Order: sequence, then structure tokens, then C-alpha cells
Amino acid sequence: MKHGKMFASILLVLLVGAIPLLAQGQNELEYPTKGIEVLVGYSAGGATDIAARLVAPFMEKELDKPVTVINKPGAGGEIAHSATAMAKPDGYTLGYIHAPATISITLNRKASYALQDFVIIGNVVYHENLIVVPPTSRFKTIQDVLAYAKENPGKLTIGNSGAYADDHLASLAFQNTTGVKFEDTMFQGTAPSLVALLGGHIDLVMCNVADIVDKVKQKQLVVLATLGSERNALFPDSPTMKELGFNVLMGNYTTLAAPAKTPAPIIKLLQDTLQKVAASEEYVTKATEMGLPIKYFTAEETTEIYKQQEQRLKELWITLGLPTQ
Repeated sequence: MKHGKMFASILLVLLVGAIPLLAQGQNELEYPTKGIEVLVGYSAGGATDIAARLVAPFMEKELDKPVTVINKPGAGGEIAHSATAMAKPDGYTLGYIHAPATISITLNRKASYALQDFVIIGNVVYHENLIVVPPTSRFKTIQDVLAYAKENPGKLTIGNSGAYADDHLASLAFQNTTGVKFEDTMFQGTAPSLVALLGGHIDLVMCNVADIVDKVKQKQLVVLATLGSERNALFPDSPTMKELGFNVLMGNYTTLAAPAKTPAPIIKLLQDTLQKVAASEEYVTKATEMGLPIKYFTAEETTEIYKQQEQRLKELWITLGLPTQ
């Protein structure tokens, strides 16, 4: 009888202790109960912003809650990255991070975040870097640019989306490989750099595919060359630097992430949601119409990509002798 009472007491204690865990599980499964904010570290109109605003309504449909994109440009994306990393890990603040930019910032200076501060939900876009000019430019081919730059070191100005973002790294790698010297001009995102280019304030812009597809269609910009491994079907007349004999490759991964320590059930739901979005015929059709180079990778695949990118960037830092604070 004593043993029976003792067993009943132990069982009661275990059940009482389990109640908070059960309640916690129920709360997590009820997510989301309100709108979700998604932070973008660059100006409206840039590649990341375009991708984020494409994905958001499809996530809204799946989650049945508002998904709002908020631009926080500055410091090469660090402001938004830090805000994402330091947000309450409850699934209501997400953000877009990048390879290489999010990683390179941490190599260049003492950043207010680390790569380990994020948990990856999935990658939505991959696109190579490219060099553009307006149709009125004196440069009609990338060979024209190289010839002028070699005779006039440092006189050509090239815009990019911020220090040690993928555009800037692409410019540095381009200059290192070709032996020319540009004056790199930093902007808070690609959109303002294109405004400066079209206004005649700079000579070239290094950017990504999604930044300029519409402007190329509207004949506002011309793609002189891409840094991809093969010609892009959107710009069939634009050569790759590789085919011109320069082994310089650079592109950008655009990845949805959440703060580390976000509960696993929430992360799983967000990962499943993004995977559904990526498989949506409507989503793919709309992205194709926009010329957006969507490329979905799972959380596991993307995590491996970031590990590899981090190693390659460390090697690039040594090769180019880039500063570290």
C-alpha cells in the first residue's frame, strides 16, 4: 500500500512538472499569432528588397498573418543583421543575410553580430555579380573599360552597395585579377548607386542580376560583363569575365534567417513554409516574369554553403591583403 501511495505521489509530481512543458509546446504550435517583420539591410529597390517583397505575400498566405518587409540600410547591411541577431527569438523578427556580405563584415571589423547568431530558414536567391553602364557611356565593351583603366589608374569610379558587400568584394577581385585600379564608391544599397550612375556621377556599377533586369529591359542600362561561370540567358550578348580569360567569379546568396535560440518548432514551421513558397507555381511564375534569379536551398544545404563561403572569404582576405580591425 505504501508503495502504491509513493508511486501515485511520484506520478503526480511528474505530471505537474510536465504541465509547463505541455503549455509551452501548445504556445509554440499556435505561432504565429501576430504579424512578422522581415528586416532588409539595404535600400528599397535593390536586389534583396525585391526578393523579400516577392516572398512576403506568399509567406503571408501560408501563415495567415501579415509579413512586413522593413528596410534598415547602412553599414553594408550590418545594421539590419545586428537588429535581426539581437531581436527576441520568438519568430516575429526575421531578416535576410547574405553570403558573402554578412560573413565578410565580420572579417573586416569587429561586428556587432557573428554568423552563429543566426539560424537559417532557407535560401531564396542566387545571382552573379555584373558590371553595368548607361547606354550613353563611352564604354561599349568591358575591353574598353580595361584599356582605359590601365592607362588611367584610379580615374574610373565604380559604385557598389557598401563596404565588403558582395558587390564591393566582386570589384576588388575584378581589379586584382585584371590588374586595373578603380575608385570604389560606397552606397547604402544598389538602388542609390544606380541613381548616381544614371545621373552621371560615377562611371560604372558592380551589382547583381535582380538589381538591373528591369532597367536593362527598359534600355536604361547595359551589361558589359558578368562574373558568373557561364553567360546569363537574360543577357546573352554579355560575356563572362571567365570567357575573356580572367578567372574571377562572384555572386550573392540571399538567405532568410531568424535569431539564434528561436524555438525549434517555430524554425521548422518557417522552414516548411519557405519550402512550400519555393515550390509554388505562382511564385516561380512571378519570379520568372520579374527576371528574379530565384534559387531555393534548404536550411541544411544553405548552412553548408555558408561554411564553405566563410572559408573561401578567409582565403580571399589573405590573398588581397584586406584590412582587419
